[in-house]
This record gives sequence, structure tokens and C-alpha cells, in this order.
Amino acid sequence: MRESLHIIKQEHRNLFRVVNMMDQILRSLKPGETPDFSFLDDVLDYIETFTDVYHHPKEDLFLFRLLRQRDAGAEAIIEELEEEHQRCPVSLKAVKDGLAAFRAQGPEGLETFRALAADYLRFQTKHLQKEEGIVLPLAMRALTEEDWAEIDTAFRDNADPVFGPQGRAETRSLYSRIVNEAPAPFGFGD
Repeated sequence: MRESLHIIKQEHRNLFRVVNMMDQILRSLKPGETPDFSFLDDVLDYIETFTDVYHHPKEDLFLFRLLRQRDAGAEAIIEELEEEHQRCPVSLKAVKDGLAAFRAQGPEGLETFRALAADYLRFQTKHLQKEEGIVLPLAMRALTEEDWAEIDTAFRDNADPVFGPQGRAETRSLYSRIVNEAPAPFGFGD
């Protein structure tokens, strides 16, 4: 498997795990219980940093751009995914605003926040399914060795000022904090 495909799939798995973990934790709350709001803040910060700053720009600037050049039939799905990439920050802001309202309202705000988080999970799951089920197979058929070399370099380039080691370390640190703070059985926390 191409190095960039492995990286993309790993990034998708990490994102799905975090979003799904948040959803499962919220589902496990009983009426009147309050979650660890600091933990939920960390989850949302990770999603924001990971998707909007690192993951989506790499897909847009490299994978989608090159696939668009090689396969005119891919245009519709690429446009759809790029539009979803643009909607992601707006959708996440709704979840963050919902968390702030939940924090202010107390237990009465749980159901509203739970619904927002579940909607976000559905949105992300469908988005990832389109990328992995449609776009990645199209890319594997259409892209050239030169295209893959450019994509592989972009996804692993540690010297890049946007995707370089500081950014990667920041994202890894957030991910580790989430896993360590998440209560069992979702993570290692108490």
C-alpha cells in the first residue's frame, strides 16, 4: 500500500475513534450526570486541530487536486468532499457551542449536546466512508507514479512549516491526552 494511503487511513481511524469515543461517553451518561467538560474540550480541540489544520488541507491540496487532473469523472465527488471540508469547521463550532450551552445549563443540556455530537459523528462517518469507499479506489486506479510520489511526500514531509514536526507533536499530544483522560472502557482514565 502507498505510504500516503496508509497515513490517510490511519488519520481517518484516529479521527473516527475520537469522535466515536465522545459519542459513546455521552451515551453512557445517566440523567443528572455531568461529564468531564475538560475532557470534552480536549476532544473537540483535537478534532479541530487534526481535521481543519492538518488532515483536510493535505487531501485538498494534494490528493484531490491530482485526482481531479487525472479523472474527470471524479469531479462531482471531489466537489462534494471539498464542500464538506468547508462545512466541517461550522459543524464543529455548533458542537462546541452546544458544549458551552451544556456546561452553562447543567444536566438539562445533556440531550441537546448528545444530539449535536451524534449528528457530528454521522456527518464524519459518511464523509470518511465516501473518501475511503469512493475516492481512494479512484485514486489508486487513476494516479500515476509521479502523482503518488508527490502525495507521499506531502503526507510524510516533516520539514513542511504547516505539517511539520511541531504540528504533528501537538496533535499527538492532544490524542494521547484524550486517550489517557477518557474513562474506562473508552480510554485509560479513571
